[in-house]
Amino acid sequence: MRSSIFAQHPNNKGVTIIELIVVALAFLLMIAALTPFVRMARFRSQRFTCEDNLRKISLALHLYAAEHGDKFPTSIGELYPQYVDSERIFDCPASKKNGNKNEPDYKYVFGLTELSPPREAIVEDIDGNHKLSGKNILRIDGAIEWVDSKRR
Repeated sequence: MRSSIFAQHPNNKGVTIIELIVVALAFLLMIAALTPFVRMARFRSQRFTCEDNLRKISLALHLYAAEHGDKFPTSIGELYPQYVDSERIFDCPASKKNGNKNEPDYKYVFGLTELSPPREAIVEDIDGNHKLSGKNILRIDGAIEWVDSKRR
């Protein structure tokens, strides 16, 4: 015969509804407390994925310029498929729409060359990609800067 902890207490009739409610409330409170951290982690992940996309676009732009007399393309969509291997690079994960080579989630400044001032912005997030919190900006020298919307 198996012995259980419940068999040792003859008056134990199971879990009461009050105990069940207390446990459920404890779980709900933990979920409510963790929700802001989950949102913050998702926001940071989207922001860094967007930054990684811009880093790849920067490399592709400089490869393109090296093969075309220091001139950048007329649009960043021209980088696909020769200089970037996936159209997903044109999609900012924080944006509501899916960017592609024809309609990227990034604003490109046409007319710049490798000889333009290195701190000149060449690609940046379209306003609203990261809601109202800010945007990533890619400079000609390859630097990527997060500009908080409160500082603009």
